[in-house]
Amino acid sequence: MRRYSLVGRREIRLDDGVPVPAPGHGEVLVKVGSCTVCNRSDLVYYHYLGLRDHCGQGCFGHEIAGTVERTGTGAEDLSPGDHVFIRTPLTSGFADYALARRVALGRLPDGVSFEHGAILQLLPLAVHATRGVRLGDRVAILGQGPVGKMALQVALRRGAAEVVVADLDPWRLAGSKALGANRLVEVTGTDGSGYEAVGDDFDVAVDAVGTESTVNACADLVRRGGLVVMLGTHHIDTHVTFDLVKWEKKGLRVHSSAEPTDEARVAAMVVAQRLAATIDLAALYTRSYRLDELPEAIERLSDNSDLYPARQQPMTVGPPQQTLKLAIVP
Repeated sequence: MRRYSLVGRREIRLDDGVPVPAPGHGEVLVKVGSCTVCNRSDLVYYHYLGLRDHCGQGCFGHEIAGTVERTGTGAEDLSPGDHVFIRTPLTSGFADYALARRVALGRLPDGVSFEHGAILQLLPLAVHATRGVRLGDRVAILGQGPVGKMALQVALRRGAAEVVVADLDPWRLAGSKALGANRLVEVTGTDGSGYEAVGDDFDVAVDAVGTESTVNACADLVRRGGLVVMLGTHHIDTHVTFDLVKWEKKGLRVHSSAEPTDEARVAAMVVAQRLAATIDLAALYTRSYRLDELPEAIERLSDNSDLYPARQQPMTVGPPQQTLKLAIVP
């Protein structure tokens, strides 16, 4: 089979004749229908391999939808031909086939394309991230990239009374309005300026960007005893400074989005499968590329100031123009 591998910093290689992996106990082999490029993890692994230890530990190409090809023992509830999406695979989805644990698979709703279905990888993540949202809560979400828009949809389904979203990009904000956001705030820079316009006294504030300025802005936005959610991954500025006196005075709570145990992964996936058919995936999708066009897709997504450390001034400010999810189709 064909498979792209990350072989060096900003260096990927398409190999042919790679052996198709065999599923072991509790594992499933999936014929890849689509693998969307993670706007954060995949790009950071690509740009920072060798500079950040964790960039050599994650799976490059992990947002997958496809068809079950073969199952191992303990995964017989799935059958060859079933359409599934994968939360976290064992092998890259920038390939003809990918291997995953059964616990990481969800069933694709009828009628959902593989290009859209691969985006569902974000749904259990957003489900787990918003687990602290209660009926009637006021929620602020900073960042309206794909994961921020997914969190917006899930927060509304959890019964949030008001969801206010903020982003640097008016095009992304317009899409969030169509998804049900109650108020839109266009911020002015990557240093955190402009977030005061979001308001204050929120029950929950979600950092869907993953920078020092956005997570600290969330601490300012929530009420006393409020919840700060780290949904955007701090892949670049991994050491972040907080005003702990402020956190103590406000009695803030915090949790991250990653499911730490298999039990948590199963619980998030159960909810995600119930919600999957109600999520607007087309609103998060931009276009598809062939497998051999992966470098072009990465180049397009790399025009993003979030890929630079806070101390480094990027050439551009904000996300790539009119771009959300890009799908790679074998």
